[in-house]
Amino acid sequence: MSTVALVAAPAPLVDLPAPPPPRIVKKSGVSLVTVALITGGLVLVGGVVIALLWRGSQPISAQPRAAADGRDVLHLTCDLNNCKDGTVVELDGVKSVFAAGESDLTLAQPLRVGDNTLALRVERPGLGRDEAIKLVVPVAYRVHADVTTMSAAHPSITVHAEALPGSDVRVEGKPMPLDATGAGAYAFDESATAEGPADESRVVSIDVPYVVTPKGGAPQTGTVSARVVVAPLRVDAPGTRGIVDEDHVLIAGRAAKSASVTVDGAPVPVGADGAFEATIPIGALGERVIDVRGGTAALTPRTVHVSVKRVASLADEAKAFEAQRPVGYDAAMRDLSASAGQPIVVDGEVFESRGSGHRTLVLIDDRRGCARGPCLARVVVGRDMPLAHGEMVRAYGKVARTFTTAAGQSVPEVEADFILRAKR
Repeated sequence: MSTVALVAAPAPLVDLPAPPPPRIVKKSGVSLVTVALITGGLVLVGGVVIALLWRGSQPISAQPRAAADGRDVLHLTCDLNNCKDGTVVELDGVKSVFAAGESDLTLAQPLRVGDNTLALRVERPGLGRDEAIKLVVPVAYRVHADVTTMSAAHPSITVHAEALPGSDVRVEGKPMPLDATGAGAYAFDESATAEGPADESRVVSIDVPYVVTPKGGAPQTGTVSARVVVAPLRVDAPGTRGIVDEDHVLIAGRAAKSASVTVDGAPVPVGADGAFEATIPIGALGERVIDVRGGTAALTPRTVHVSVKRVASLADEAKAFEAQRPVGYDAAMRDLSASAGQPIVVDGEVFESRGSGHRTLVLIDDRRGCARGPCLARVVVGRDMPLAHGEMVRAYGKVARTFTTAAGQSVPEVEADFILRAKR
């Protein structure tokens, strides 16, 4: 019998680089859109959209903007005769200096919807005249994206809006109800991208068009954007599903380097390479879900839901599994893509076996559903289970995907719920 080598162990988890700087989308009317960059330069969120008109007196005029970090900024301009280079303007303890008649003053507090009265203190160099200037800045609405909700029980990116009473706000053409204060929110479900195992970090992004129509005013259109990077996380043992006849289960896998990992909410030690493991007691018979969660300061957490079922007898569980009418080997091979997710029993001789990160990778020559051998299947067992060449086993699980052997042969890969040693 010729040797068929298993493919090497999976590559370490990969942290993809942060996404490129988000684009700024200009809108009609008098508001502006920015995208803020926060959390160590890796997590990107939609910025603040400010629609406002300025009314005040000379010599200083102001144009509101939003900085790259999401804070509100007043871009001040002044005639050079009135504001020589070195002129200092101060608001709420924050100062900026004029150069060539311009200065950007970062606001300590964000502008609110409605009229904002600002008192600027101007200090001119030398014997220049110091004075206080009052500005009234009316804000019609604000729209921003919030990615902190990606860490909630149901991951989402939330678009928030604040507008003057009587305004109509629409997001992607859908009306956003506003409360009595003029505030509203719309959540975009991102569970599919932040849950489940992944070997690489993934970028989640949205670009959401909106229309704000103030009462009696013209529609103001724009786009709010958000970018966030979700951490990689893999659970090797017992995988996403396991069936045991013991009073405990080993949860082991790999997260991103420097990640924090919790299992059922309790923190677990993480190695320098991101490897982690924890033994969880299973006190009663039945099925339960164990949540494994991992993320870093720069990467949004990913959650893997692990289903664990404790049974009194694996032999009895095998009988119940057979009642599902599992697909046979030949039937699965006819269309492996269509067979993904189908229950299957692989019954035969161990051709090769090796351990990999608390998993056991087994190449089995199926003798049950195969009319003409050899009928190789790669079985992934979510536990340490040394198996000898030639040993007879039965693996109960589901068809996962197509696997290509070192010899270039396409065979089914099966994720086993449990495995039984059998007699010849």
